[in-house]
Amino acid sequence: MIVVANINEHAFRIKKMGSGASKPSPEQLEGVNIVIIGCGYAGLELAAALSKSGLPFTLIEPKEYMHHCVAALRASVHPDWVLKTAIPLKEAFGDHYVQGRVRSLDAEARKVVLEEGGQEISFSHCVISVGSLGPWPARSEAVTLEELEAESRKFSETVAEAGDIVIVGGGPVGVEMAGEIRDKHGDKNITVVSSSDKLVSKDFDDKFQTSLKAVMARRKVTLKVGKVTNLETLEKNKVVKQTVEVDGDSLEADLVISCIGLPPNRSSVEHLVGSEYIDEAGRIKVNPFLQVEGLTNIYAVGDCCDTKEDKMAAFAGKHGETVAANLLKEVTGCGAPSPYKQPFVGMLVPFGAGEGVGMFNGFHIPSFVGTKLKYAHLFTGQFWKIAGLKVPQ
Repeated sequence: MIVVANINEHAFRIKKMGSGASKPSPEQLEGVNIVIIGCGYAGLELAAALSKSGLPFTLIEPKEYMHHCVAALRASVHPDWVLKTAIPLKEAFGDHYVQGRVRSLDAEARKVVLEEGGQEISFSHCVISVGSLGPWPARSEAVTLEELEAESRKFSETVAEAGDIVIVGGGPVGVEMAGEIRDKHGDKNITVVSSSDKLVSKDFDDKFQTSLKAVMARRKVTLKVGKVTNLETLEKNKVVKQTVEVDGDSLEADLVISCIGLPPNRSSVEHLVGSEYIDEAGRIKVNPFLQVEGLTNIYAVGDCCDTKEDKMAAFAGKHGETVAANLLKEVTGCGAPSPYKQPFVGMLVPFGAGEGVGMFNGFHIPSFVGTKLKYAHLFTGQFWKIAGLKVPQ
């Protein structure tokens, strides 16, 4: 299967960094400290690569764990998955990890200030990796593993209690949410409301759309196309009888789950850089090397930067890898920096653990191949391996 080989080669393989650059000498490391603000997929890949290369770094993250959001929806329905979605940062990076939230970034003075006690941390380079926001269960603000576990148990119990479930949003989050619920609960009435007839991405072709809708129909998940006009007044993630208004039609539900969009972390971004560095969508403007435009020692990676691509874990990881390689080149003086290149076009969209629909560079991925690559395990082992840890059993 050439397609499968290409996927493994370009998208989902654990990459080794630093093979083409020499190790930095003590003299080259004088004054070097790379501050990473936030630890999502880009921050994790970056910190792991810097650790291997020997470059000094400080990873600052409010949570005590890196949240493996790719598996968050499954964990919200199957709480026994929660431990697999929380990668402990102290265990992964030791004293390089500082638990806290950055209050401000001074590019000229080359320092960040933490909210807690006003602690200052100096840097030679700074990488902003504050990610995106979104409603539970796609994202969580829980700081501790115990809080994350409690959220998942509560949500799982709510889903079990409900009968008529309406999921608002026809993107990958809404579709995956429906699949995870259906996998565990065969008796629920599930409706996905999408504002567009094109599910997941408007860029995916008719064959993808037809295949996905066929899976949903076979699994008895109803698709309703239209805009929910009373979303703001609806209670979410709570069992309560209410009416969902969809372009003049009405749906009765006793559980409404909002899965609309994952906007950039605008509040954090605006604390870190001036408005001239932020685009209209709230993302940080970067050049081809992922440097903040006009600030050569400040980078932005992952969901918070304005690269023109779908915001995905695989792309965020590639951001982190690109910046790490370029920083090593800069410090050692070995070679010119390389621009970021989107590694592929496509997505694997699970519909539960046993099937789904996928595309990769124009190829349609058979469901059994997608199950082996992603749907069954959601790349969990790969991300724990990047952190140098083993998945808890």
